[in-house]
Amino acid sequence: MQYSNTYESVVKTQVISGQDQKPLNLGLTDVEGAKAVARRLFDTYDRDRNGQIDNVEVVPMIVDVYKSFNRIFSPARGDIDSFYKVLDRNQDGKITYQDLEDLCIRYLTNQTPTKLRATEAPRQSGIQQTSQTVTSQYRRTQY
Repeated sequence: MQYSNTYESVVKTQVISGQDQKPLNLGLTDVEGAKAVARRLFDTYDRDRNGQIDNVEVVPMIVDVYKSFNRIFSPARGDIDSFYKVLDRNQDGKITYQDLEDLCIRYLTNQTPTKLRATEAPRQSGIQQTSQTVTSQYRRTQY
């Protein structure tokens, strides 16, 4: 797989479904756009499709980042380890899609993914609580 111009490709397009693509500049800073960037990055660099990006697969990612700045860079072991730690957001020793998604959401939308999840949880629990209340009230009126 050729990695040249991958960074530019990720920034310029977003995979919507199958082969369909649309410009990313329309939604780059919203959560869905950030998730699409994360998916594209992950799919590009997870070469063996095992659900994580390992130390070998992270090297082309580093090289492509430097290429986007017109720099030639050959990362040393320390560079790879440092980059890996930055991408491993939950510090579990693996770079997963969730790690890249969290990173993209944080830096492209200026929101923390944990805040997004926290704001979604009350809405869901509120809906469940309301439906349970209605159900119990209905049962009481039936008897």
